[in-house]
Amino acid sequence: MPLGNLKKQGRLLVGDNVELKKDEFSDNYVITKVFGRFNEIIRPKVTNIDQILIVISAVPKPDLYLVDKLIVNAHINNISPVLVINKIDLIGKEELDEYVTMYENVVDSIVLTSAVNNNVQTLKEVLKNKTSVFAGQSAVGKSSLINCISPNLNQATNILSKKVERGKHTTRECTIFVLDDNIMIADTPGFSMLELDVKYNELKDYYPEFEDAKCRYNNCTHTTETGCVIKSKVNAGEINKSRYDRYLEIFKQLKTKWEREYD
Repeated sequence: MPLGNLKKQGRLLVGDNVELKKDEFSDNYVITKVFGRFNEIIRPKVTNIDQILIVISAVPKPDLYLVDKLIVNAHINNISPVLVINKIDLIGKEELDEYVTMYENVVDSIVLTSAVNNNVQTLKEVLKNKTSVFAGQSAVGKSSLINCISPNLNQATNILSKKVERGKHTTRECTIFVLDDNIMIADTPGFSMLELDVKYNELKDYYPEFEDAKCRYNNCTHTTETGCVIKSKVNAGEINKSRYDRYLEIFKQLKTKWEREYD
């Protein structure tokens, strides 16, 4: 079936692995088979992703709610989350240490980069032999980092507005770039308005720091229950309090949404 028809039927996503056959009457190719997917992201629509590179920077100020939601979404879809702290030439040591401490036991790895100084060697190593997707707020430097990794791509970049300290989305469509060292990058729009597709009482299952919690109740949501081990660990400083507070807020949002839809 021709590529266009597959797209119209909603059966083909960026990232799909397909089988091609050359048309005997022209120089065109047709897709004869779409292989199975091991994961799929709905917004934006992309599939077969190994890892998600969540990019933050000193400016604009990181939206840690977005970061946490992206991490949850990665775990839901069996995608490895990687935190990329960009523009490290603009960030102080205390602030940098705060982010590293907050997420070092939550994501698979943390990479420090600077597109301005072309400091992307560690990032290149993380990207080798994987299909990765970049995500994060506007103007954190996602496209600039891709440019540093492979200048020939000449990705359009956007200058941060000094007045409002935020930028407009530069990426308009989802595209996979195939680079040296078997690096495949899906550059996509649409992550900043991410909605989680998970029940509120299952949210806890996607927080690595909540694993092996032996609370009084087996179905403890780590919110208001008595005998909650997680709350005790937060009070003892063993679990990051600000991340836990964001968990409570995300839990509340999901519960309110569920009650509105099903009550």
